[in-house]
Amino acid sequence: MKRVNKRSMALLASIFLFVGWISLNAILSTIAIPLRADFTEGSLYTLSPGVRAMLQSLEEPVRIDFYYSQDAAKNIPVISNHALRVQEFLTELSRVSGGRVEVNVIDPQPYSEGEDAAKGAGISLITADGAGRQLMLGLVVSGATDRREGIPYLNPAEEAYLEYDISRAIISVSRQTRARVALITSMPMDSSFEPRSQQMTPPWQILAQLRTLFDVEVVAANAEKLPAKFDVLVIAHPKGLGEPLLRAIDAYAVAGGRMLLFLDPYCESDAQAVGPGGFGAGGGASDLGNLPAAWGIQWNPGKVVADRRYAQRVRARTEGGLATIEYVAWLLLPKDAILKNDPAFGVLQTVVMLSAGSLQKSEGSTLEMTPLIESSTDSMIIDGSKLGSFADPAALLREFKPDNQHYVIGARFAGQVKGAYPTEVAPAPASIVVIADADLLRNEAWIQEERIGALSLGWRTFSDNGSLLVNAVEQLCGKNALLSLKSRGGSQRPFDVVRELQRQAEDRYRTKEEELKARIAQTQTRINELQKQKAPNQMLILTSEQQAQLESAQSEVVDARKELRQVQFSLREEVEALGHRLMLLNVVAWPIIVAVIALGFGLRRNFWRRKVAA
Repeated sequence: MKRVNKRSMALLASIFLFVGWISLNAILSTIAIPLRADFTEGSLYTLSPGVRAMLQSLEEPVRIDFYYSQDAAKNIPVISNHALRVQEFLTELSRVSGGRVEVNVIDPQPYSEGEDAAKGAGISLITADGAGRQLMLGLVVSGATDRREGIPYLNPAEEAYLEYDISRAIISVSRQTRARVALITSMPMDSSFEPRSQQMTPPWQILAQLRTLFDVEVVAANAEKLPAKFDVLVIAHPKGLGEPLLRAIDAYAVAGGRMLLFLDPYCESDAQAVGPGGFGAGGGASDLGNLPAAWGIQWNPGKVVADRRYAQRVRARTEGGLATIEYVAWLLLPKDAILKNDPAFGVLQTVVMLSAGSLQKSEGSTLEMTPLIESSTDSMIIDGSKLGSFADPAALLREFKPDNQHYVIGARFAGQVKGAYPTEVAPAPASIVVIADADLLRNEAWIQEERIGALSLGWRTFSDNGSLLVNAVEQLCGKNALLSLKSRGGSQRPFDVVRELQRQAEDRYRTKEEELKARIAQTQTRINELQKQKAPNQMLILTSEQQAQLESAQSEVVDARKELRQVQFSLREEVEALGHRLMLLNVVAWPIIVAVIALGFGLRRNFWRRKVAA
């Protein structure tokens, strides 16, 4: 009797515990009790400290309109799961901000006011599947000053940068005015008067793009001080700067400045180094005095990184005439060369650089160096004197001997800077992004104008050089909230083991498939040769031997194609069988195994209990 009562009490306790757990979750979901735990990998639902501080310091309210076509994405798990992740993240933003961030979820139904508002806000209408189903998944952030920042499409593939992108938009709209950028450069980036044509030359597109997003003030090389107020200092290939300006830059760095430096060991766009050969015939090195060395940043003027794996292919004259060969001094850097967990750089797909240099942290430097862009191991250092208008790509390729090491081409330096000049400013941690190339800013490196005669059709980008500049400036303008952010993990958990098993199955069949395709091609070639063997006066007549060979070849083609279809069918069948086995394992086998183990422990406990009682 007692044993029955104990079992009944245990069952009732389990039921009450389950009901209590459900009730507690229901209560916590309706009231704002700060009782939360995040056990996800990478803490997906926990805001970064910098973002949390930024939200709590907002002086004016911010509204986020989240446009999501819920019905259209209902049967598309990748989209619907990502939309749920975005909505949960926005809810967390609103909660942490104490109501300063207002979130509105809008379903832009076809022909509705929501759809009109989404189109007016620039939200993209994307095709979600092969059936032509279209939907919207984007958001617009609005501030108190009517400033708006939109994300036209929240791509599930870029979920790692979700926190950065939305935080950047909130910071942008919460500013009272646009961020200010001070620019120092010796390159002909700005519009100028051309004596030969008696016309004004347009500014480089990189500067025009910068001016559409920020208030840019160009500082002359002979200026004695920096502007009174600005957010970021951009220095692109400095040359001939006076000592007063160098002192001002040094003091700004010591005081915790935010800088983006383009230091080029061999600048092919140097206006002061252009010789009789025309644009790029010179190639002078950047000169920022002894400031980089004093700050703890080491780079080598005149020394260029050559990389065969990332080399651009160019038309050049060789001993055998014109040929397309690898020019190891001009680099086409893919995603593999770019730091993936940095939100400003990780989104870049390709970056083009022309005669870039290498960066290091000086010995004894207190700065923290984070590499952003690196060469491959198939690279070496060459002398810049081998480049320019008389460069011989074929000779560079013949003399190429890789060092089997990565060279840092772009890096972030953070920490307290030791000044090169005495100063009375209060020291503070600085953030300095250094790119060892300035030629990437010129139009020819990243953008091309589409024209029909004298009519311009606009510009087409073929690399992310412009995004590199804009993203880096935006990140530096974002204060500590954006500088402290790294990319987050994704909520999508791919079945890596399943994919690996699928790849192994595909490899087993791929070899056989290639053999069959080659056999079909060879047999088809033999058939064509048999057709050519006919005499000119017998084009429609085959000999009995030719007829037999032709029928045999055609039969081989039919058999090979039948076998190929069987191979492809077997591959699909094995992959599907793998999926079924995994489903049975997860849904049936593992619960049975757990139940058997639990039953075994229960029987063992009852056995020992009876034995003790006896």
